[in-house]
Amino acid sequence: MEMQALRAQMNPHFIFNSLNSINRFILQNDRAQASEYLTKFSKLVRMILQNSQASLITLESELESLDLYLNLESLRFNYHFDYKITIPKDLDKEVLQVPPLILQPYVENAIWHGLMHKEEKGHLFIDISEKDDQLFLKIRDDGVGREKAKAMSSKSATKHKSMGLRITENRIAILQKNGSKESPVIIHDLVSDDGTAAGTEVVIKMPLIYD
Repeated sequence: MEMQALRAQMNPHFIFNSLNSINRFILQNDRAQASEYLTKFSKLVRMILQNSQASLITLESELESLDLYLNLESLRFNYHFDYKITIPKDLDKEVLQVPPLILQPYVENAIWHGLMHKEEKGHLFIDISEKDDQLFLKIRDDGVGREKAKAMSSKSATKHKSMGLRITENRIAILQKNGSKESPVIIHDLVSDDGTAAGTEVVIKMPLIYD
């Protein structure tokens, strides 16, 4: 399952598009931008490969790789969206453990299938919290919503997305030691006051695990 997760998260489209972006910066003679992108891209790939060797990593490491990914995607899409990661100061991210790449597929889904279909600039929020010995990871976007995104997405992209999300949900479910049948991932369709789609919120719940 860990190998499947690595293949699912190392999205070939993301790698191909990132290299194309670097090439575009070079052709535009934007050497500084190309160098910055290449440096961050190589660091992200190295972190993903290193983290994939462990069943659990620190929340700090997970958020560092997520921030790199978000930075690259924001740069590649010419800052069509901004993002914010919020974590309580009293949550010890240096010792708290999570499965590697647990947030990335949901964040990627929010960007590619929600925010990128939006005409105006979008916003992405990642909120980390804990309650009753449970860790809550929330990903919220103000994109076009699941129904419109589904109608606009290609079949190949939808198939890859579904596989990645399914594998990730199974990995989280394994951590539930109480045999709960409740899904560890809950998706809410956000609606504005006038009844139109206002984005999507994903809530991941998993037990607190300390090193």
